[in-house]
Amino acid sequence: MLTTGIQAKKQSILRGTGIGCIARKTLNTDQHIMFMDPRISKALDWLEKQQTERIKEISRVVWARGSWNLSSRYTSFLIRLKGNPPWGGNVRETARAVSSLANMGLIFPDVEKWLLSQKKEGSWNSNVYDTAYSLIALADMGIHDSEGCCWLFENYGHDWEHPGTTSLVIMALVKQGAIDKMYRDFIDERRYWLLEKRESNGGWKNIATSNIVIQSLLMSGLREELEVSIDWLMKEQNYEGFWGNGKENIVATSLSLITLALWYEISRVVSYENNI
Repeated sequence: MLTTGIQAKKQSILRGTGIGCIARKTLNTDQHIMFMDPRISKALDWLEKQQTERIKEISRVVWARGSWNLSSRYTSFLIRLKGNPPWGGNVRETARAVSSLANMGLIFPDVEKWLLSQKKEGSWNSNVYDTAYSLIALADMGIHDSEGCCWLFENYGHDWEHPGTTSLVIMALVKQGAIDKMYRDFIDERRYWLLEKRESNGGWKNIATSNIVIQSLLMSGLREELEVSIDWLMKEQNYEGFWGNGKENIVATSLSLITLALWYEISRVVSYENNI
């Protein structure tokens, strides 16, 4: 079963915040962190203490905190950086920021319009990454874009056959609710291709790529097949609480927390259904 959420998002939107956006959920305070796995709590605490001015990193921090239903001091900073055009007019940065803020319960209709205006001939900049991230962002705002999904499907080929790229395509299609048979068959075939590309330790290439792959496979309906990858991911956490071993520690840690939040949520649902 594919995990989609466009209709649920539309139904949960609450209008009216006074800051030009739509608010659709209430976040917990940081005190709720104490009820989590201490390893997760440590990572979330480490992440919030980091200093960065990079939009990509700020977006990931906000997204990670929101995935655990926690606020972030970076949320207001990301909103202040919005500008016109949004986030410097960079499609990919804007898409990431949109998804991060949507995950915090904030949607900006003006950014929605701008992002849609950047689509030309079915894609964003004729680029797989810009298009995939844009489709994910639109889905996070409750918007279905069949034209963009079709572009990804029709243009998928050998040049995109990399675990990270393929995973983003799958994620975009799943989040967009692309459930036509041609999409279902494509996702089914590609997800098992991704499993074949998994390394013996349970991961793919690096922490960032591994997280994108695991997220896409979880969204596509796999779970038990990914237990070994989740175990590997937890073992890769540094004793200080973060993931990564270079300048991308903030992104690696954020992506890992997003993955684990999705894993725990799906596991909780499966456990509940098994007990009914």
